[in-house]
Amino acid sequence: MTIADNLAWRTSTRSSNGEKCVEVAPTADGVAIRHSKHPDAGTITFPTAEWATFIREACNDLPSANGVATITEIGTDTVIKSRSTAVELRFDEGEWSAFIAGANDGEFDFTCQPAAARRIA
Repeated sequence: MTIADNLAWRTSTRSSNGEKCVEVAPTADGVAIRHSKHPDAGTITFPTAEWATFIREACNDLPSANGVATITEIGTDTVIKSRSTAVELRFDEGEWSAFIAGANDGEFDFTCQPAAARRIA
């Protein structure tokens, strides 16, 4: 069992029944992201401040300056690549659009959540 197995993963309410989606989960000191269809591909974990920057960059098509991961478009896919590990997450247009819609709605703003509430028992 990994740490990722104990996180409270969620997808955007705009996702199609939680299938093939961007999944995010609050951690004790930040937020983790992975692909629901390929959880074994790994996770990228952002400290809280860097997560807020990542969300702002993603929603506004800004250059990646969060220090944790880059956002690159390849054709109609969006690739999130860790700057410190080999983890690379690739999302199709529908998956990424649902994530962005949820992010714009504030679904992934975990900054006001106490750390104890971020973990599942």
